Amino acid sequence: MEIDLSKRLEIKINNKNPVGLEDLSLSLLAFNHQFQKFVESETNRETDIGSELLIKEVRSGSIVVELISHTAPIVPLLWEGGSLAQWSKVAEGICGWLLGRAEKPPKELTKQDLQEWNKFVEPVAKDNGSQMNINVSDNGKVIQQFIINSTEANAMQNRIGNLISDMDTPEGNIHTRKVMYWYQTKFDPNSDTGNRAIIDDLSKSALKVIFENNAVKDEMLHAEPKFGKPWHELAYVVDVEVETVRGTPKIYKVLRYYPEHTFDPDED
Repeated sequence: MEIDLSKRLEIKINNKNPVGLEDLSLSLLAFNHQFQKFVESETNRETDIGSELLIKEVRSGSIVVELISHTAPIVPLLWEGGSLAQWSKVAEGICGWLLGRAEKPPKELTKQDLQEWNKFVEPVAKDNGSQMNINVSDNGKVIQQFIINSTEANAMQNRIGNLISDMDTPEGNIHTRKVMYWYQTKFDPNSDTGNRAIIDDLSKSALKVIFENNAVKDEMLHAEPKFGKPWHELAYVVDVEVETVRGTPKIYKVLRYYPEHTFDPDED
């Protein structure tokens, strides 16, 4: 596979203080991984293109890393100006979105993606007064450029932290550590049909019960002998997702079961 030496992406960090080797390494690795995901998401398996960035040169002075990529085939999907220029536009769009300059990112971002963008700007975020220049050139002529200063890098990291926090916060229909007791069971561990339970904190009505997976189900439907009662007469502490139909709760999906908190509801 050929390497395109005419097009280069330069990352230049105008640092005020020495940059940690780990921070710089993780920053470049994160940027490379995001480029790889971009290329692979935009092509199909039949398209022969390498998705790894290669270091062409590391220059002295400020930290300057010059990156190159494999040659992209000429197909409509792959990109006017080359993959580096197109990727630079996407990267600039993501950074702009994280800074509140756009309503939506140019591509959907996962939690891992956000964590990698956090790592990418870390060397600049840590160094007050520094900045990162990202330039793409074609035969020595700059065709794409954007800059992230330390203030913007910190703002991006704050936004990323908030976005990840929102991802980690359970949605409103997921409830943790709720007491559930059986209203009706079919006494069949191989079927969810006919099993209904009550969670007083959520509804006084008995709702159908299903399980996230068989492991949770098997563990819950085998009570310890110490209680002297069958499993369907005990109370359980569970995490549940409430499934609704037209806004009305219809099903409890048991996500997790806390066996250490199982108890006999008839005991004082």
